[in-house]
Amino acid sequence: MSTSPGTGSVVDRIAGELRRRIRRGELVGGQRLIEADWTQELGVSRGPVREALGRLASEGLVVIEAKRGAVVRRLLAKDIDDLYEARAAIEGQAAAAAARRIDEGGHRADLEKLLAEHEEFAGGGEFGQYLAASVRFHELVLEIADNEILSRLGGQLHVMAYHLQTTRVARATGPVSHLTVSGSVRCHRDIGAAILRGDAEAAERLMREHQMATRDGILAVDRDSGAEINRL
Repeated sequence: MSTSPGTGSVVDRIAGELRRRIRRGELVGGQRLIEADWTQELGVSRGPVREALGRLASEGLVVIEAKRGAVVRRLLAKDIDDLYEARAAIEGQAAAAAARRIDEGGHRADLEKLLAEHEEFAGGGEFGQYLAASVRFHELVLEIADNEILSRLGGQLHVMAYHLQTTRVARATGPVSHLTVSGSVRCHRDIGAAILRGDAEAAERLMREHQMATRDGILAVDRDSGAEINRL
């Protein structure tokens, strides 16, 4: 990893690499992220590593502990509750705003196209393959809402939720209705329809329900698997 493009871009690269490994479960909850190890592995100086770890801490992926330094964050059930309550509030407001602004900037065509692409998963399918379309749906709702603060906060929370969903669904052994592909498609279809008809109240309600149902499904996976909730 070259430092020639400048410190800012180096920090971006380091943060991106660590974020990717956390999302994939290569770095697990409670694991220490030792600056000296990463400077050697990535071929960078300690300053950018420290700054990248601080950035991940601000995203909720890492915590900085006294005497231990940076540690991949563990999640408790209350953390999951808090995360999805926050997503419900922020993305619910974004969905309402999107319904009010759906006819601005060509967004109607974008949303209709994405919902049509969702339909190939309507009968179910492998969650990992569907995830990109799901992520894009939530990103598009935030884009249509055209609210910089909602977009920033929603994006930050989505970084946390992305890894949480992929790791939990990967270990699910039975049907978890609110985390199945077909269930997610139905939720997105209903939210999208409300946005397209300009029904802000319904769009907000449906998005809130979708987020809380996702929370319940994630907690159900952990109960069914008997696994400790310890990774983000």
